[in-house]
Amino acid sequence: MKKEEFKKVLILSASPRRKGNSQILCYKFAEGAKSTGHQVKMIRLSDKKINFCIACDACMKNGGFCVQRDDMGDILKEYQQADVLVLATPVYFYGISAQMKTFIDRTYPIWQNLGHKDVYYIISAGLGEDIIKRSLGDLDGFVEHLDDSKVKGRIYATNVMDAGLVKEQEDLLERAYEMGKSI
Repeated sequence: MKKEEFKKVLILSASPRRKGNSQILCYKFAEGAKSTGHQVKMIRLSDKKINFCIACDACMKNGGFCVQRDDMGDILKEYQQADVLVLATPVYFYGISAQMKTFIDRTYPIWQNLGHKDVYYIISAGLGEDIIKRSLGDLDGFVEHLDDSKVKGRIYATNVMDAGLVKEQEDLLERAYEMGKSI
């Protein structure tokens, strides 16, 4: 692969557990992407200070800058530079994690220019795939606002209630690695 073909990959992990199932799959995805020369940055949203959107609309009047001074400004810069976006979240009570939803809400300052991204999902849930599919509305709605972007790959880790259970599913670990490698 030529150097100009290497992509900037941003993995946004919304798992609050460092050794959680979606987080483990993120690491495997990153390994695969790095193995073919792509530049990978992983941001654990739980490690960042991201306030809730306060709906003041100041960002719509000042060129897209949020008045809140937290880590979201830096995350948006990383987001804008990325060619590939990995959205990783556990499912809680039929929805994505609060960390992921807060990230999506805080993209409001740039919502009219979210850009083109190749998007991948990594989703884990304590129950079956039907629960995951019922929980994707926020992620799918966000991707619909990206310029000509589609979800290029999905990994659903099901029936993994306890942290780390995904390690017992070698096929999923391999799929995450291969998905990262195939970018």
